[in-house]
Amino acid sequence: MTEPLHVDLLVIGWGKAGKTLAKRYAAAGKSVVLVERDPMMYGGTCINVA
Repeated sequence: MTEPLHVDLLVIGWGKAGKTLAKRYAAAGKSVVLVERDPMMYGGTCINVA
């Protein structure tokens, strides 16, 4: 069994909005977890797919 992880912000997806929010919260001293399922997806769908 694992212990719960308490964070200020959980970001799902490494797109433009996700990485911007994660950076701002981390710069403000908040604890941030960013989750991305695709190891090759950097920058979001627009950059990588469209």
